[in-house]
Amino acid sequence: MEFGVFLPIANNGWIISKASPQYMPTFELNRHVTMKAEEVGFDFALSMVKYRGYGGETEHWDYALDSLSLMAGLASVTDRIRLYGTIQPLTLHPAMAARMAMTIDDISGGRFGINVITGWNKYEYAQIGLWPGDAYYNQRYDYAEEWLNVVKMLWKDGRATYKGEHYHLDDCLCLPTPRQQPSLPIVCAGMSDRGLRFTVEHADISFVAADFAGCKALSQKTKQMAQAMAKLYADHADFGAFKGVVEASGNDPSGSTAKMMNKENVFITPTIIGSYETVSDYLLALETDTDVDGVLVTFPDFLTDVETFGRMVIPAVRKSALDVLSS
Repeated sequence: MEFGVFLPIANNGWIISKASPQYMPTFELNRHVTMKAEEVGFDFALSMVKYRGYGGETEHWDYALDSLSLMAGLASVTDRIRLYGTIQPLTLHPAMAARMAMTIDDISGGRFGINVITGWNKYEYAQIGLWPGDAYYNQRYDYAEEWLNVVKMLWKDGRATYKGEHYHLDDCLCLPTPRQQPSLPIVCAGMSDRGLRFTVEHADISFVAADFAGCKALSQKTKQMAQAMAKLYADHADFGAFKGVVEASGNDPSGSTAKMMNKENVFITPTIIGSYETVSDYLLALETDTDVDGVLVTFPDFLTDVETFGRMVIPAVRKSALDVLSS
């Protein structure tokens, strides 16, 4: 398990009480907290974004720093801890966001990622004329999906021509590209079914706020969504092709190919389904507990999955293998 600190970027933190510690957010406070967290072994620090608080006698969250500016400052005074800033797509054009995040990634030496929020409090955005109407509640993940796709295009290639529903880019440049390729780590805190699906499809980390039972239920639901993708493939099996494989392999005395094929298994090769850690652990076991010297890997979507596998799985397996060998 990794440990992170949710930084005090807004006044009085996460307790809405007149009796709890009262403080204003400052860079000095957040610098001290983050450097101490790094010193004692925390793995990451994350700051939220807040444009309007909730008032009351404590003026709860009416005072807040800017997330990206804060993380840029913290990147310059830390050495190891990973840093995550928060962006709400309505407030920042993807080309601007890509460049700002790339800059913080450079300042940090490759330790920066972004938490993408779709925004549920319309008062924050209406006050600055950015609320697109209440229909946005049902469209916000579609909007965020387009926004994030543009950001990732710019991070990967440094330029993009794009015409979508919300954004048009004409040979847009964003150079240099980030140190972390092909994408900075993405966090998403969506907990609705649509939000979890957005996380499964586009993010690296699912950020949930819940008690023990809620965390268990949400983590299980996220994993079930990944399993549902495999079930979708099985539910639409091409039985004509199955028949062709079985008939063709029937000429082979060993019949090994036919034995692998059945209507519950549309995958022609052995399959691993799960989190990056699950996949990494399975491959590590292959490396350390068998005589296998290499693996030949296939993917559902080669264009995106090759990059993700190379960024999230291969380094973890190699590091774990080295740890095993040195222990």
